[in-house]
Amino acid sequence: MRKTLCLLAALLLAPLPAAAQDQSALDEFRAAVAQMRAELLQPGERVEGWDRGGADPDAELRALGADRYYFLNRDGGALGVTILTDRPIADFAPAGWRIADSYGAAGEALETPQLDFMPFSARYVMASRARIWKQNDAGCWRNISHALLYEIPGTAPTEGDEIIPLMFRMAILALEDQTVCSRADGNRAGGYRTRFFLPDGRSLPHLSSPDDLVTIVPAAPIERLIRPAPPAPPGGAPPA
Repeated sequence: MRKTLCLLAALLLAPLPAAAQDQSALDEFRAAVAQMRAELLQPGERVEGWDRGGADPDAELRALGADRYYFLNRDGGALGVTILTDRPIADFAPAGWRIADSYGAAGEALETPQLDFMPFSARYVMASRARIWKQNDAGCWRNISHALLYEIPGTAPTEGDEIIPLMFRMAILALEDQTVCSRADGNRAGGYRTRFFLPDGRSLPHLSSPDDLVTIVPAAPIERLIRPAPPAPPGGAPPA
């Protein structure tokens, strides 16, 4: 994500002749979306049997009670939340959060929907709703039904915040009409590792990370569970 923010910043700060500014900005936006899609969905090798076997964390969570337990997703230092529910996003978002942008419709009926809350920064959180279905033992999704970009009032701005509203739109458009599937391995005690694939079994290495971990946790207010990734150290050096 940080790499994409840098790309967007460079595009937004580049000077353009006034007469060509609107069209050039649109062309650059489309090119940036295409580049994001190409990077995120660049396929790796085909994996035989990728959608057979593995773990079924959704079944584990539902057995515990989907209204009493959530998934906590560790992703690149950030903590996000997934909720298996047919209720709308607004039922779980804190009342004090402000809607900065929206996409889709809140009332669309979906089979086996899930909600995801992922902090883009300390100030902005993206919430999305999508339908999940099974391809053999793997879970798949295609297109977001409803998404909200929330701004948390009173939060100090951080580097890159100014282009997150644009990134919200880019992230949705980059994955529009693209089917992505996932295979989980692990167990409830140790957590689940997730690998992502195209429906034909080609891996998606840019979406998969061995450091990411999904765990089942007791339900709690969203603001108590999510956490943005820590800021990068000065000069991009790894933290001590």
